Amino acid sequence: PDQVGEFIAYLWLNQPPEIFGRLTNRLSPANLTNVLAGAREQLATSLSPGEVARLSYDPFGLLALPEAAALESPAFGQGQDQFASADGKYRIIFVEASEDLSSYRACISWLGKIKFWVQNCLSSQTTGNDVVVRFTGRPAFVAEIAGGMERDITMSVCSTVAIIGALFWWAHRRWRPLLWLLALLALVLGSTLALGGLLFGTLNVVSVGFAAILLGLGVDYGLVLYQESLCAPHLSARELRQILAPGIVWSAVTTAGAFLVLNFGGLPGLAQLGSLVAIGVTLAAVVMLKLFPLLRLPPPSLPPPDAAEYGRRFADRAAVVWTATLVGLLVLVAVLAGGFPRIERSADSLRPRRSSAYAAVEELKGRLGRSQEPYWLLIVGRDEKEVARRLEVIQPILERAATNREIAGFTLAAALWPRAEFQSANRAIAGRMASERELVRAAARTQGFAGNALELTEGLLDFWLRAAGTTKVLWPTNEMSRWILDKMTARTPTNLYFLGLIYPPTNGRPDSLEYARAPLSEPSWQAGLSTQLPRDNVWLAGWTMLGSALLEVVERDFWRVMLPMIALLLGSLWLAFRRLTEVLLSLFTLAFALACLLALMKLAGWSWNLLNLMALPLLLGAGVDYSIHTQLALRRLGGDLAATRRGVGRALFLCAATTVAGFGSNIGSSNGGLASLGQVCASGIAFAYLTSAFFLPVWWKTLVGGRRFAAEVAQSGSLVASRAMEHEPRTRHRAPLQQPSFLYRVEFWRLGLAATRIFPPRTCLHLGNLLASLYWTLARERREVVIENVLTVLAGDRLAAEKLSRELFRNFAAKVVDLWRYESGQSIDSLFGELSGWEHFLEARETGRGVLLLTPHLGNWEFGAPLLAQRGVALLVITLAEPQGQLTEMRRAARARWGIETLVIGRDPFAFVEIIRRLEAGAVVALLMDRPPEAGAALVELFGRKFRASIAAAELARASGCALLPVYLPRTERGYAARILPEIRYDRPALRSRESRHKLTQEIMRAFEPAIRQHPDQWYHFVSIWH
Repeated sequence: PDQVGEFIAYLWLNQPPEIFGRLTNRLSPANLTNVLAGAREQLATSLSPGEVARLSYDPFGLLALPEAAALESPAFGQGQDQFASADGKYRIIFVEASEDLSSYRACISWLGKIKFWVQNCLSSQTTGNDVVVRFTGRPAFVAEIAGGMERDITMSVCSTVAIIGALFWWAHRRWRPLLWLLALLALVLGSTLALGGLLFGTLNVVSVGFAAILLGLGVDYGLVLYQESLCAPHLSARELRQILAPGIVWSAVTTAGAFLVLNFGGLPGLAQLGSLVAIGVTLAAVVMLKLFPLLRLPPPSLPPPDAAEYGRRFADRAAVVWTATLVGLLVLVAVLAGGFPRIERSADSLRPRRSSAYAAVEELKGRLGRSQEPYWLLIVGRDEKEVARRLEVIQPILERAATNREIAGFTLAAALWPRAEFQSANRAIAGRMASERELVRAAARTQGFAGNALELTEGLLDFWLRAAGTTKVLWPTNEMSRWILDKMTARTPTNLYFLGLIYPPTNGRPDSLEYARAPLSEPSWQAGLSTQLPRDNVWLAGWTMLGSALLEVVERDFWRVMLPMIALLLGSLWLAFRRLTEVLLSLFTLAFALACLLALMKLAGWSWNLLNLMALPLLLGAGVDYSIHTQLALRRLGGDLAATRRGVGRALFLCAATTVAGFGSNIGSSNGGLASLGQVCASGIAFAYLTSAFFLPVWWKTLVGGRRFAAEVAQSGSLVASRAMEHEPRTRHRAPLQQPSFLYRVEFWRLGLAATRIFPPRTCLHLGNLLASLYWTLARERREVVIENVLTVLAGDRLAAEKLSRELFRNFAAKVVDLWRYESGQSIDSLFGELSGWEHFLEARETGRGVLLLTPHLGNWEFGAPLLAQRGVALLVITLAEPQGQLTEMRRAARARWGIETLVIGRDPFAFVEIIRRLEAGAVVALLMDRPPEAGAALVELFGRKFRASIAAAELARASGCALLPVYLPRTERGYAARILPEIRYDRPALRSRESRHKLTQEIMRAFEPAIRQHPDQWYHFVSIWH
């Protein structure tokens, strides 16, 4: 009674003034005696124990609330229907923690203590041994889910590591590489957890499965590297990386991309899992490529293959494989003709598979006659008045729906919500009654009521006295009132919330089998009710609706996930193969594996659900890896299926086994959705591997590699010779690369010009730096060419050349960004720094001769033109045609906007005559000395090696007598520095001999040697330059 009084006073205060006035009239000084006398008479004559108990502490009849409030408020002292079953054999005890249970470890600890005390209590009783105690509620669910997560991650990681170790030992029987591999996996997993902690803070019940998946995928790269090192022991670690980097990089790109697109799937748990695995796969590719080849062991002896025997076996195997392909396609069509695996509409995949807390809730609902899962009706408002207005609108709608049997019933305790206008109207009367407390006490003592009989009344008057002293909306504050209101209300600094429950009609239950098999649509009663309810800040929700609602989100976002994945897949395959046939073979391999998975699901009775539906993009990304590795190995080994099977094939078997183990370890997860995801992914990866290992090599050999392989065998005489040649370091036999990159196209040039107009210079530089680093990593052939070019300048220091090549790519990106700014018409005055040697230029002009400015591909040579234009010097630029005619015209027009004339040589046979005429007239002409066309090249010595330089400068000097001025424009900390070197003197009559012209060309290039040695990271040659 001491706490009930406050809540009863709160309910009375929220009544309309006319109803509240009846209570105050009954408790007026004139009527107190009559009310108490009536209570005494009832106590004397009543035969009801409940009525006698109630009157003993409520002689004024304060618990006799108005009908609406009485129906919606707890029946104090009138039985325990809300806490016990009808037969009294099932009871509910609510236990509230006195400590903070915000963490899952606190929940586990507190629940453990409660269970211990309950067990001690039961064990001390001599009777009641058949009593069963169950536990449910938030602490029980949190303890179960968190404990399950800990067990899941421990068991999945341990089982995956054990399987990886067992498979590696079975295949190789070596401890050192196994321990090194496990150490690198631990490094990858630890780094991923650290980055995940920075990004997400906490793991959820779905993303906890990332660790086993990551281990199964990340170990693949190490296994491929190790197996290839065994088959090619003569290769150094650097050469091994060069051979396998394309396959590993594009495999990592597709796999990481597949997991990253899960962020578009609409499910936070899968999004976090995808992000963590993508981070880990990327780290695994980098770590394995960089660190795993450092461990080298002597290889086992491998017998050489027999070419003739291999040819006979291939012919037999090809017939079997093609027959199996046709039979397999027919079986798949027959199985899938009856439809694809069904889609579950329920949200059961999000629930724990084995949960005692959930079982306790189900038993509670059954025992108390509430077998159906209710729907939640959530009303939101900014203050009490707004929520109350919405409740007034909703109440009649639900009453009408219940009358029409559209719903089985509802619980909307609107009378428990504070009514600000009623409290304001009743506050003065309540305060006056509270001030007459002594009259009430005296009347009660006169009628024989004292002590505990007035506890309820005292609590009520205390609350009313507090209400009279404030103008704010009043809420009850004691423990009992808070416990009741917390079940249906919530308050935040910005919003107030009220919860109602709606019980659906008994026919067509949402959890019935017929409902699960029905098309994806909401029940008719739900659709009808939703149209009647207010749309503003009123939500109808519930666990039974969650499955359909989430599935609609997943289906709506499905193509948002798949389209980026398909685009990434096609782009990666094209960049990996650059052959349409091999791209199509990879896609067919993947489609065949997915069809096998669908057939298995159909035959086994598996179904798609909210989580395993996202296995499709994962299989696209992870499953295609096997076809990439297989086809690149077939291409690398000239179609040698036996060698491919012994090398990459064996590694891919271990990769597939560990990946299947990684996904499959989640089958035992306590979360049903994660278990089904692991089940589907493990099966799909197995089919992808089997198709790539047993079918794809024969398909490739028949459709792609037959003629080429036969030619190689005929040329080399045996497969052994072919393999020996293949395994020689590629740097020794690489053909000179003379063509510019495919990125140097008019489309990309226009894109760059547009980017510099849109984004600020700093952003463009950062973006260019990023793209240059990415290109340096992926474009292995270009990178090797650049390293070879600068190796001579660095006196053969390979490590220094590799480091400098990366910086050279970045500097070139900055140079191109500045060039785009120049060609897009933007101001570049701030980019120039110092100018030295200008006096040399003035001296040459004073002679009245033409001036031929000579420059190598050092720094930003294009910027010499605007620098001279600013000083009033007209310049004619000589250039070769660009790879595309449109690009040539675009760049010519860009120079023309700055007043610079361009003359393209190589097409017009009289262009050389025009240049001579201009020089004789005293014009200034610019010419690049390195990378000339073959017809105009002279072999000179540069840094001690033969180098092709342009002999055009010497020819023009002989024909026109022009002044020769070496110029270069490197980028420094203060901007581009223009360096004009002293004029190169020559004897014009002596230039009639080709030997003299060759010597002059040699002298010109020797003048640039100090500048190139000072700025080797700005000597931009991406094709082979040494002869």
